[in-house]
Amino acid sequence: MKRAVLLLLLVAMPLAGQTATYRVRFERPYTLHVTATLPIDGDALEMTATRPGNVAAVDVRGWPALVRNLRVAPPSRRPAARRLASPTVHGWRLPHPMHGRITIRYDVDYAPLAAAGWPAPRETAFADAGNFVVIGRSLFITTPAMRGARVTFDLPRGWHAVMPSTDEIVDNLVVFTRAAPDVVTAGRFRLTVCAMGHWRAQRAEVRRRLAPAVARFVRTFDFRERANYLVVLLPQAEHGGESFHDSFALTVDDPADAPAWANLIAHEVFHFWNGWRLRGADYASSQWFQEGFTEYEANRATGLDKLAKHVENYRRLAQSLEDGTRKGPPLYSAGALVAFAWDVMIRDATGGKRTLDDFWRALWLQTEGGRRPWTWPDLRAALDRTAPRDWEAFYRAHIHGREPLPLDEIFAVSSRQSWGAPTSPAGN
Repeated sequence: MKRAVLLLLLVAMPLAGQTATYRVRFERPYTLHVTATLPIDGDALEMTATRPGNVAAVDVRGWPALVRNLRVAPPSRRPAARRLASPTVHGWRLPHPMHGRITIRYDVDYAPLAAAGWPAPRETAFADAGNFVVIGRSLFITTPAMRGARVTFDLPRGWHAVMPSTDEIVDNLVVFTRAAPDVVTAGRFRLTVCAMGHWRAQRAEVRRRLAPAVARFVRTFDFRERANYLVVLLPQAEHGGESFHDSFALTVDDPADAPAWANLIAHEVFHFWNGWRLRGADYASSQWFQEGFTEYEANRATGLDKLAKHVENYRRLAQSLEDGTRKGPPLYSAGALVAFAWDVMIRDATGGKRTLDDFWRALWLQTEGGRRPWTWPDLRAALDRTAPRDWEAFYRAHIHGREPLPLDEIFAVSSRQSWGAPTSPAGN
């Protein structure tokens, strides 16, 4: 057996005693056995309630439906508790509150998902002859007292465990694979790519297209922290992606359409900064920024010109940008056009000396590296630091209000700038 150790600690850990330890090993095909020592102060063992809604095995009972043979050894080393309350979508209740550290042992059986042909492979699990991918939500039982974790993997010879080395073990993918993953680095940011099935033939193209995008993102934020991100390229021939805290699973209809999938991957990687760390204080009213600005940056990083498509989508927008209760291409394209407009306006106001990149760095500082959710005054403060314009008037008219974006003016200005921005699409 091969042992791989990943240390996953929260940025601020008050007490070492609040660190959980997990040992994960293959028990049999599609089954993982877990031994964990967890800090506890109460009677709750938890699994996240977030799950796909179209997977019969977990639809009613949640992730606990995959757990078998759960045993609990209490802090006092009395005999293991054998009678636990019936699991719900949230976990289990112990017979009585416990305080200290407990040891639990359990199996996670993915055979029902294998029998069903791996439904929702981007969100649950997937396996083939050389790979086994699971979402941490399905694997790790936690307690409210946890503040970090150490994870050890015991695997058969020739297998590797791949997992983002961050502070989040539940909301990330875990990959067990026989193949060495591909790695793209920029500064201290490390992007790991696990390519499966028909993606194996695209490995060099994936690296070629993602390397400059990742380097651009790191420069944009002047990002100097050590961080890891995992991209899992699944072999199913369907179009879809699922983003997690520091990882992303992708399926596409046509792996040969490199510009499309490169833009999609770049979009999700940029969410590492804008979405997971830079977050709006209100989810619905911030989606124009979270998704639209992320799409604009992905387009820039991959060289994909989608401005004409964004304008076409924007014409179908039937609500203000802050009404994010109806998400979709019109709202996201509207946000991308706002990003383009701000980029043009910043360049125009500073004689080309500053760009939207300077705004991102100002917002990163304004929110203390994403530790504080932003509101419009934060965006305005970052814009004010970047370039002198009446940003409040723009916000009230075109974001909070429903006045159309001044696209004719913006495209006219961009056509005179030296950055080579596309001119206005026909008809605008």
